[in-house]
Amino acid sequence: MKKFFPIVLIFILGLTIRFLSTYPANTIIGFDQARDLFDAKKIISGDIRIVGPTAGNNANLHHGVAFLYYIIPPMVLGKFNPFWIVFWNSIFSSLIAIVLYFFAKSLFKSKKAGFISAFLTSISFYLIQYSGWLSNPTVTLFTVPVFFFGLWIYKEKFNWGLPLALFFLGLSIQFEIFFIYLIPIFILIWVLFKLKLPNIKTVIFSILSFCFATSTMIATEIKFNFSGIKSLISSTGSQQEVKNQFLKEFIERFFKTFSETVFPNSLNFGIFIGLLLLGFIIFELINKRIDKQKKNALLFVMIYMLSPLIMFLVGYHKAPWFLIGLPPAVILLSGYFLSKLKNVLLIPLLILITFFNLSYIKQGYGKGQVLLEPDSSALLSKQLEVIEYTYQKSEDKPFSINTVTNPLYINAVWAYNYSWYSKNYGYLPTWLGGDQEYPYNTLEKPKGNEKMFFLIVDNSGRIPLVHILEAEKWAGKEGTLIETKDFEGILVSQYFFK
Repeated sequence: MKKFFPIVLIFILGLTIRFLSTYPANTIIGFDQARDLFDAKKIISGDIRIVGPTAGNNANLHHGVAFLYYIIPPMVLGKFNPFWIVFWNSIFSSLIAIVLYFFAKSLFKSKKAGFISAFLTSISFYLIQYSGWLSNPTVTLFTVPVFFFGLWIYKEKFNWGLPLALFFLGLSIQFEIFFIYLIPIFILIWVLFKLKLPNIKTVIFSILSFCFATSTMIATEIKFNFSGIKSLISSTGSQQEVKNQFLKEFIERFFKTFSETVFPNSLNFGIFIGLLLLGFIIFELINKRIDKQKKNALLFVMIYMLSPLIMFLVGYHKAPWFLIGLPPAVILLSGYFLSKLKNVLLIPLLILITFFNLSYIKQGYGKGQVLLEPDSSALLSKQLEVIEYTYQKSEDKPFSINTVTNPLYINAVWAYNYSWYSKNYGYLPTWLGGDQEYPYNTLEKPKGNEKMFFLIVDNSGRIPLVHILEAEKWAGKEGTLIETKDFEGILVSQYFFK
């Protein structure tokens, strides 16, 4: 067990940093998060879910439902407090260090490269940011490297690697449908490295593993007459204008991700790191003194790193998480590159890298996951300040609320947060707004014994001013304004009923 002690320490380090960067409420709860949380609550209540949420604006494409089931254990154990789902997420994010340790060690036959890769994972600004994000793509930071690791292990003559790879390929697609691009990457690696044909037992086990991982998505396609597959086929190659328009943005985000993953600083520094690693790989590949095994390992990771380029077949998405499959490959190559340095250079450089990453993590505390560019109104910490304020002002007496939200007229975020936070006070406010559809109808209509109400307005700028003015006009008719307080993106006004 002693030989695993260092990697366990690195795991604990990563988990500790992730805990401190999010506790007690430094995460984003917007409509998407509230929707998923409510959907998971419906499953807990016995409403088994098979069809996942739609992918982007395409009604024919659906993500899997894996994320909804993934968040259920911490929801139940944490009494529906979103922080404990974030902590659950952080555990898997920290486990990436162990995956990349064994991956790098197997690739480069170097424990040193493995430990450096694991250490970079534990302190990476990018990975720590995404560990605090409650959304389906974030889990793929764990599942995608396991897919590539399994495929590499199979190449290294271990049959169990193929079913491992296909199971985590299926899970990656379940969590984020655009990872379907890994299927042609799988075929490319198989042909390029001339992987052996598996025996019948391995074939059957591998196919069953993939089908099990994607079973709900297969059922969804059958239910909707394969509309998702038809949509993917029809979109391929049809977005040349979009591809050309976003080529520059794609390249910038590609190199910026290098910086955010290893040495957060700027786009220029990301370009420097990216070109340095790419140049180093090319030099190693053409160096005649490097053995074939090492060249194969470098080529394998280079394919992993460049695999997102294949998404240009269907167009580039401007979302910050579009290249979420890239950082583990960057860390693997960075770990190998740094392992070539003498300790006299390596140790000061690792200290500098740690300093920059921790500095950026500290700067972002209290602002949610800054890489995702959230509105301040979406921060759970701000939302809980608002809820606590309403309870304190009500002085343990019944009160009502109305809200102006993004999207309009859907009270998902406040309905969820009040439903679990109210356990601290033993009662819920009542709801003055329009009728809410299930499951967002957690707040009852006024009972007539309320003396005051609060108007909670998302003041982040995404809502047209006319809707805010109409809400304030309504509140002025219903009550007498007592106090208005700004929670940096959320404006709360206290009224007594007339």
